[in-house]
Parts: sequence; structure tokens; C-alpha cells
Amino acid sequence: MPRNPLFDALDRILHPAPEKPPLSARDRMFLNEFHKIVTEQQSNPEFTTEVAAATAGMSRMHLNRKLRALTGQSTHEYILGKRLEIARELLPGPLPIESIVTLVGFKSSSHFGKVFRQRFGITPSAFRMKISLPREPPGPRSKGK
Repeated sequence: MPRNPLFDALDRILHPAPEKPPLSARDRMFLNEFHKIVTEQQSNPEFTTEVAAATAGMSRMHLNRKLRALTGQSTHEYILGKRLEIARELLPGPLPIESIVTLVGFKSSSHFGKVFRQRFGITPSAFRMKISLPREPPGPRSKGK
């Protein structure tokens, strides 16, 4: 069942997240470097948490603990979130959805559709129709007035 944005907003009002201290320069640098790694590998469907950890030069568990402490997300959630953000930015454009699926590193469009809908509460095609500019309806065009 998709998450209801109204309930999420109400939950944030009733249960605000505790304020976190600002990130240290070292932590900001780590997050920037990890973000670069994820961005470079966004279209690689074989980019797993294990590969991410090896690329970052640490164990999978250490990376997971560090990301969870800094962002509140696991490594998998972080990577998936970045892929979905990029897909959401690309959907209003001219690329077919299947091409976007490949560009953001999903192996199947059905899995992409499922996680997109879980995250944003709408299917990719419905999101595209909602965001896209109105287009001229198909049909005969009137000639020369």
C-alpha cells in the first residue's frame, strides 16, 4: 500500500525528528565523495552495497553504519533514493520510461515502477502525465486559416 503524504506530514508534525548536530568537515567530505561514487555508478545495475563499500574503501557494515549515522538511511536506501531522484528529474523529458529505467540502473521496469510508486505514491507514467506540459490532442489539424 502506498504511503499517504498527508499521514506522513501529520506524523512529522506530531513526532518531529530530533535536531542533529551539524556535520563535521570530515563527514561532509565523506558524503560528497560517496555521492560522487553513487552518481558515477547510477546506471550500473550491478552497483550493490558491497561494490559501493569496496569503492569507498571500507567494509559493507562500516559503510552502512556510517551512512545511517549521517543520513538516517542504509546504504541500499541511499543508493535507491539517489536513483529515484534522478529518474524523477528525467521523467518530464522526452526519454522513454524504459530508457530512464536503464539510465538509473534498474534491471526491470516492473521493479522500478514498484519502488517509484512506493516512494512517490504515483506510478512513473502517471507522474509523467501529471508533470508534462499539455500537448496538442492527436487528430486532424485544421489547415490554413
